[in-house]
Amino acid sequence: MSDSFDMSRRRVIARFGGLAAAGALSSPWIHVRAQGAKIIKLAHHLSLQSEQHRAAERFGELVARYSGGALGVRVLPSAQAGGQREAIESVSLGALEMAYGESGIYSNTVSRFGVIALPYMYRDINHWQAVVDGPVGEGLAAELLKTSGLRVMNWMIGGFRDTYLRNKAVRRPEDFAGVKIRLPEAPVFVRTFRALGAQPTPIPAPEMYSALQTGVVDAMEGSPETAFTFKIFEVTKHLSRTRHILLDGSFAMNGKFYDALPKDQQQALDRAAREVATAQRKEHFEREAGWIDRLKAGGKLEVNDVDLAAFAAKLRPLQDEFAAASRATDVVSRIKAL
Repeated sequence: MSDSFDMSRRRVIARFGGLAAAGALSSPWIHVRAQGAKIIKLAHHLSLQSEQHRAAERFGELVARYSGGALGVRVLPSAQAGGQREAIESVSLGALEMAYGESGIYSNTVSRFGVIALPYMYRDINHWQAVVDGPVGEGLAAELLKTSGLRVMNWMIGGFRDTYLRNKAVRRPEDFAGVKIRLPEAPVFVRTFRALGAQPTPIPAPEMYSALQTGVVDAMEGSPETAFTFKIFEVTKHLSRTRHILLDGSFAMNGKFYDALPKDQQQALDRAAREVATAQRKEHFEREAGWIDRLKAGGKLEVNDVDLAAFAAKLRPLQDEFAAASRATDVVSRIKAL
């Protein structure tokens, strides 16, 4: 067993020991239709207002219905089980049954997964859907299951990412020079902003508000929903619509837990996950527009567009460089050919 794996295991055990002692694992966010139901804990790092929480709640309702009450889902929201990377590690280790993940986090285990979130990779949302729903998405999910025991249950839209800054707007790539920017704990994000001349600073989501408030970082990047639900508009002055990455999202389940279930319960989980993803994708862009409207209505953020062509040109070489470093040139070629 590697030292890093052992450290992750100890951290997970400590986290869940603390949660159990505090009663956090008796969360009220639970869907059970019968006594004696097998409980699936589903963790995410986002707020109760988020569409990811909405999806988790919907998943729980459908699982209880389709399993005839044999399965129940307990949702652990708002980083009760730690940040996103920690929650996904917990699923891999079997301390949790499920968590909300995305390709950048999965790339810490399967580096090839990172190409799904490369900047300016997709022509439009239909191109993205063809990638994740087709052989590319299926192949990467199979690699993840084999390597880490994480079973990708569905593919949802995480949304386009923009940039939120404390003291200045960005309009062209060179405006990022020297900017200390908070990022998720994922290699593709670090390399993207390093290529722009920024100073990438990976920080877990629960800590990004304080990092901006205290000046540990100058900026963060994320979706409009994240900026609103984490109140990032309170500690930044500028929203620059860089739309640099179209991020995926997914519910990941411990593979051994899934395999041990009866076939009919597996089918219930598969059906619920599929239907949740369909609904989430359908609703996403309307909800995104609503988050933007809320951010603008607050009157605290100056919103500006950027030179998207200049950003895409600046970051185009990164696609091939990242693919080569991740041994994923074949994946990038297939994505571009769709």
